[in-house]
Amino acid sequence: MNSFIKYTNLLLINLLLGFTVLAQGSGTIRGTIKDAKTKEDIIGATVFITGLSKGAATDVNGFFSISNVPAGDHTIKISFVGYKSKVYENVQVKSGQITELNLSIEEESSTLAEVKVVAQRLTNTEVSVISEIKAAQLVVSGISAAQITKTLDRTAAEVVKRVPGVTIFGDRFINIRGLNERYNTVQLNNTFAPSMETDVRSFSFDIIPAGQIDRILVFKSPAAELPGEFAGGVVKIFTKSIPEKNFLTVDFSNSFRDGTTGQAFRAPAQGSNYWTGFNQGYNDLPAGFPASKQELLQASGERLSQIGRLLKNNWVPVNSTANPDLRFSLSSGLKFDLGNIKVGNITAVNYSSSKTIYQMVRNDFGYSTIATTGEPDYVFNFNDKQYSSAIRFGVLHNWAFRLSDHHSLEFKNLFNQLSNAQFVDRIGIDNGSNWDIQSFDQVYRGIYTGQLGGKHDWNDGNTKLDWVIGYNTSFRDQPDYKRFRYTLDGANKSLYVPSGAAQTFNLGRTNIILKENALTGGINFIQKFIVSAGQDGAKGKELELKSGIYVESKKRDFSARNLGYVRANSSLFNIGQLPIDQIFAEANINSTNGVKLDEQTNPNDSYQATNDLFAAYVQGGYAIGSKFNLVAGVRAENNSQRLNSYDLVGLPLKYDNTVLNILPSFNLSYNFNEKSLLRLAYGKTINRPEFREVAPFSFYDFVNNRNISGNPRLKNASIQNFDFRFERYPTPSEVLSIALFYKQFTNPIEVVFASGSNPNLDFENAESAYSAGLEAEIRKNLSAENPNSFFGKSSVVFNGAYILSKVSLGSKASANQSDNRPLQGQSPYILNAGYNYTDAKKGLQLNLSYNVIGKRIYAVGNNYGYNYPDWYEMPRHVVDFTFSQRVAKNVLVKGGISDVLNNKNIVLQDGNLDGSFDASKDQIIQSFTPGRVYSVGIIYTPFGF
Repeated sequence: MNSFIKYTNLLLINLLLGFTVLAQGSGTIRGTIKDAKTKEDIIGATVFITGLSKGAATDVNGFFSISNVPAGDHTIKISFVGYKSKVYENVQVKSGQITELNLSIEEESSTLAEVKVVAQRLTNTEVSVISEIKAAQLVVSGISAAQITKTLDRTAAEVVKRVPGVTIFGDRFINIRGLNERYNTVQLNNTFAPSMETDVRSFSFDIIPAGQIDRILVFKSPAAELPGEFAGGVVKIFTKSIPEKNFLTVDFSNSFRDGTTGQAFRAPAQGSNYWTGFNQGYNDLPAGFPASKQELLQASGERLSQIGRLLKNNWVPVNSTANPDLRFSLSSGLKFDLGNIKVGNITAVNYSSSKTIYQMVRNDFGYSTIATTGEPDYVFNFNDKQYSSAIRFGVLHNWAFRLSDHHSLEFKNLFNQLSNAQFVDRIGIDNGSNWDIQSFDQVYRGIYTGQLGGKHDWNDGNTKLDWVIGYNTSFRDQPDYKRFRYTLDGANKSLYVPSGAAQTFNLGRTNIILKENALTGGINFIQKFIVSAGQDGAKGKELELKSGIYVESKKRDFSARNLGYVRANSSLFNIGQLPIDQIFAEANINSTNGVKLDEQTNPNDSYQATNDLFAAYVQGGYAIGSKFNLVAGVRAENNSQRLNSYDLVGLPLKYDNTVLNILPSFNLSYNFNEKSLLRLAYGKTINRPEFREVAPFSFYDFVNNRNISGNPRLKNASIQNFDFRFERYPTPSEVLSIALFYKQFTNPIEVVFASGSNPNLDFENAESAYSAGLEAEIRKNLSAENPNSFFGKSSVVFNGAYILSKVSLGSKASANQSDNRPLQGQSPYILNAGYNYTDAKKGLQLNLSYNVIGKRIYAVGNNYGYNYPDWYEMPRHVVDFTFSQRVAKNVLVKGGISDVLNNKNIVLQDGNLDGSFDASKDQIIQSFTPGRVYSVGIIYTPFGF
């Protein structure tokens, strides 16, 4: 711990010293200009130094900066249309120092009726997001749409990993500060984002196209106004809103993927309109198919054969050639007046189609003989060829109505759907036998979320009210997940067909359907009081009271059916050596020498669940001058989680987890000056089980060859959160921050092994855990003093995190588990870096970005009979390069290379337990190379440019 503190102090000192290089003989005047009455930023005001040919205009945040001003006293003049000009004398500039001015101007009363300037505050620029982070009373990180455009990121999953302390697990689930997906809450436009997952407690970030994002903010410290269920952070995704002006944009691009594009491609059979990404019903259970297991098992003889023939004989992949990836979007913005009401609309349609081919090594090992032989024994050794295709379709349709300067309404709609098809051809050894195994999978996932909200203010902005009501729906359809395996004995191949009862994980097809709906509503009220006025223009004491209510009612329906095949008659079965499509020809689905249908669906394979949340909070913010600001509050959440299903022996199971939680929090900030501040925060939060984690349903994971089941005995976890952060904002587009955090968990929910030799994964409450770390972020222009130079057009971004965590399962759970280890999915370090060059005059932009995360637990080990070590996902260095060049007034060409280094994705197991992970010595559980992606595209803006 001493070395950790020493390292923290040294890093803080070095970062601060980097911003104290002083110029000689001249200084800088900078500051903000606001409306004297409304305190709104003045955009476009002119600031001029009398007697010098120097001046500046304020930006969208009311900020200005004039550099290289000779040392001495100066007079400055501020002017703006519709406002009284104002002169400030004796403004002192010292050599090598910055003179900060926070000024205000008054409207010209004689022109108020004739001249009125209305400016819309931008939210999607780097400057605006940095300003929002600075103004927040919490520990916040974020990324803007402007920053997103500098990358080739296609989805929110790729975007959000560039935020400090954030990583992505499984290509779509978010980890914040080393805490896996279950410890993070996601909101879309200030209401809870719906889930589309059957087995994971998380929002799938890959469902949101990057082009629909306005900004993403990650709140890392608790507050009464935030949801109480998180430990890593609350992620708020804001979709694009009202445009600055009317526009129409067409964006089209193609991508060439190493190892995939132009190669022979194999995929599950699909309907004729599969290219749309919508489920056309091709893989659904056919009309007339028995509605229940009981109905199917009651059929016998020819009737059972007829039912078996209803299912499609689609056990052979369709061959084609992998075309280049395609991405297309059409977006428009519209502003107009409807009487005295100002109306705005943004509509965007997105479509993409991509294919990947991965050559994958998959292994598993036993360690019962390693002590005597020095080498682990193979459980299985597979070589997979994995063919995957993804089709995305999304529509965003947002409206806003500005009823007056003090009242506005917004109606936001977002629909996104993702279709994933996968065919896996697996060859290898499993438990001493040679196998040719194939699987066919098709998953449709989608969400719709709609919100109607309003913002209102009175009393010169000192009284504010905002509200939102929303409806969310999501679905996940996995209509026909098929697997089969042939035994290989020299040149002979024979399909494995069980006798007696079906084994759907070896030969069968699974149908899984999930639907979820939720109604949400919230209201927040803010009242600001001036406790005492300041002297000589100084800021006085302010008190801001905030209260609100949030409600959500959610319902989920889940059902699964496990269909398999058995030998109709073991003594007469004689078709096992035929090709798979001939075995499942109609004539061979019979009750004599062929195969017949069986069903192994259990009562616990379906469940219905509801979750009703009522939350209320009260929060006070007290500002003492310009230095201290304290925000303290308490949040009460009454949550009722209910689930109806059946236990393992078929008896009804009624799960009821109704708990009232009282969650206090406070955030204290100290402002050194207008550009630097310290934050200290504390809060209590909770973590509830998800429906899937308490449902007794068991699911076979073909990829990792394991079963996953729920645990209805789970209880809520509680977390104590502590944060400390220093922030500095040299200019509106620059930031330096360094933060420390510590979290203490009671009853954290962990994934553990549930049983013996072929273990099932289960969920259990551990006894305790902690997570502590250090975060740093820098966004810096290389020469802000000379904006037209090469360095003035260059900027760098860096953010990193160093994290320590430890979980103790407790005596009962740890008896057969890996204990006193890092939290699952937690990386010890995260690094992001980027360089950007922008020449606005030439319309050229270049960006180079880098990302790496430290090794993290991919799956937890166990101690059943002998040590079975944890699986670790190893670090992988990712470098991306992008460019854009304006070739005409309304045409932009863009492109780049993703994953330039093309490092392998490796999961290792430290079989000799020496603490060293080396792919040349340790056991490789999984390995594949994703492949570089070369992209080029065009953006055409016929108007609004």
